[in-house]
Amino acid sequence: MITFKELVINRQSTRSFSDKEVELEKLQRICEIASLSPSSCNSQPWKMHIVRPTYKKMEELRKACQPVRLNPFLNNVSNFIVIEQTFGNMKSKSGGFFSNNDMNSIDLGILAAHLVLAAEEEGLGTCMIAAFRKKFINRALGISRMRRIRLVVALGYPTENYPIRKKTRKDTNETIDIIE
Repeated sequence: MITFKELVINRQSTRSFSDKEVELEKLQRICEIASLSPSSCNSQPWKMHIVRPTYKKMEELRKACQPVRLNPFLNNVSNFIVIEQTFGNMKSKSGGFFSNNDMNSIDLGILAAHLVLAAEEEGLGTCMIAAFRKKFINRALGISRMRRIRLVVALGYPTENYPIRKKTRKDTNETIDIIE
């Protein structure tokens, strides 16, 4: 069994996907696991849209995720999970207001982390896409422009022998401070 540390080490942004179709059951399981993420006052301010390869506006969605020709690898991605921010509950909104924190953004970040780790456990590669044309995504999904799309996660099986890259991070002395 893989440890959590191994899962985190192996998870990376995949930019080369095979054409093998991802089973719907896997995608649903990943979203179900991600939905167990903690959120401020249990507000769960999200909706996850699973976009399958058969979706009639898949090309439109891909193009919306490729502003100024970024992310050409998305042409081979067969599945996306589009994360929409919904309204949190009043307790969370009040706490965010008084602490001057954007609780919904924090909650969506936690959700995204759980989602990509759940996908890694299922043997899928992911790449989080935050640079996209929001109004074109809404149009491609057929949802109101008033609804707020915050993140798109490309996912699928990585190409065969896709290398696991060594993670380079700042020295922990720069990112961890022990206060006694």
